[in-house]
Amino acid sequence: MNKEMLKKSLNNWLQGASMGIVVGLIPGAILGTLTAPFLGKGGIMALIAGAIVAYQFCVPFMVGYFTALQFKLNGIESAVLAGAAFLGSGALKFVDKGWTIKGTGDLINTMLTVAIALVLIKLYNNRWKSLNIVVLPLFGGVLPGLLGLLCLPAVSGFTALLGSLIKHLTTVQPLIMAVLISIIFSLIIVTPLSSVAIAYAVSISGLAAGAANLGIVATVFTLVCGSYMVNPKGITFSLFFAGPKLLMANYLQNLIMTVPLVINAAVVGVFAYLFNIQGTTQSAGFGITGLAGPLNAYTFMSGSSLINWLILLLVFVVVPLVVSIFTHSLLTKVGLYKAEIYQYQRADK
Repeated sequence: MNKEMLKKSLNNWLQGASMGIVVGLIPGAILGTLTAPFLGKGGIMALIAGAIVAYQFCVPFMVGYFTALQFKLNGIESAVLAGAAFLGSGALKFVDKGWTIKGTGDLINTMLTVAIALVLIKLYNNRWKSLNIVVLPLFGGVLPGLLGLLCLPAVSGFTALLGSLIKHLTTVQPLIMAVLISIIFSLIIVTPLSSVAIAYAVSISGLAAGAANLGIVATVFTLVCGSYMVNPKGITFSLFFAGPKLLMANYLQNLIMTVPLVINAAVVGVFAYLFNIQGTTQSAGFGITGLAGPLNAYTFMSGSSLINWLILLLVFVVVPLVVSIFTHSLLTKVGLYKAEIYQYQRADK
């Protein structure tokens, strides 16, 4: 495999994963905050709330499916790849004589399992077509899923280590902490790491959760400003709902994006400290998607409702938008990067 083919395969892998994550999480991100109070209370609203939560469990399948589309796999190959992804995610566990599903599993391990399955499927290459129905589920599904499960403890340990680092930052001076947390989450949201999972892993709350949400908001507006001139308006608009992971592959292949992301996140981190923007563990990691960040921040505020909403409008929209426009214009003019690095490639082409 030459360098160009390797780069293309990496891009396909990342695009498939990012699309799967986005499609799986967007209903919960948009409606989760509004429907969560109805969970377990009975009635049609409880059913809707439960369906929105349950839909997120499909993320590993979707990562496998969209990756299969990227690599133009046939029907049975796509099915076994999706099955391997779910098995390797670690979401399904046998506990007390019964099976339980825990969230979306480990997304990094899901992507690793998908990569292993792709290699095995390509190695098999339909050698015995009459036996595909038997060989592919075992060789391309169960085997890579098992290998993924063997890797899960090490991969989960890495995620936990990262979470511990973030938790440590909450013990330092609040201003520094707010800026650092904002920067860290602004970068996490454009990687395979789950900002929501990390927020839960370290149980961040209060100012740390507020800063995390604003860091993600800074990333959203950074990508929106970069995407506006090079992508269809629908792609740019969907960043507010689908989230920054839509352009995850762009970031991982153009790490120069880190510069505007860090600058913008640092600025909004300062505003998080100045206005004491807070949040909960449940809201941290979503940013402005589904209004989870601002709605939760509002519940911690006291005084005039009008003043509070104006503050939220300032820190969640005005500041990140203005700063993002300024940094994007400046950095493209000085030639640090070209606007084309934000150009999106569809995962179903």
